[in-house]
Amino acid sequence: MLRPLCALWLGVAFAVSASAATLAVISNKTTYGFGETVTLLISGNAQGASATRIFGRLQYNGARIENGTRTQRPIGSGWLRNSLEASDTNAEGPTTASSEAFDQMNSSGGFQTAVNPISTVTLITQALGVVNVNWDTTSFGFQLNFFGLTSAPGTSFTIRDDPVPEPTTAALVALGLLALAASRRRA
Repeated sequence: MLRPLCALWLGVAFAVSASAATLAVISNKTTYGFGETVTLLISGNAQGASATRIFGRLQYNGARIENGTRTQRPIGSGWLRNSLEASDTNAEGPTTASSEAFDQMNSSGGFQTAVNPISTVTLITQALGVVNVNWDTTSFGFQLNFFGLTSAPGTSFTIRDDPVPEPTTAALVALGLLALAASRRRA
């Protein structure tokens, strides 16, 4: 009797875990300079779950970031995209600015297995410091809901006045210096 119960429990646990939606927000770099554009890619996987509406709003420090653009892809047939809004108080604090990353509805309760990326959000750096980007999970009617998922990891990045150069830029500078040194020896 114990074996069939264990097998049943394992089967139910596997079925529940197999349909758990996932969602991620990733910045294109970890360090930015003043005035640079930050690109956030939002990707998700419904993993077989169904929903009639998905919504996600990102929150961040309004004193360090200025809102840019927001675009979302239709995640499948029957899904209608609503307009994406943003707000910004230009005040210091973890949630003084926001951008809707996605807002879509499906009257038939459709589902989607994988959508990558769901949306792209751009932000513009305007003050130095660390910026934490998190999902809104508390505003009633506007909190994160992605195929039943109500919390997901965010991301963070640093704004510096002397950003670390990208490897290709550093390589080009080094190559230029070597060329200058070689040309001086010939002369």
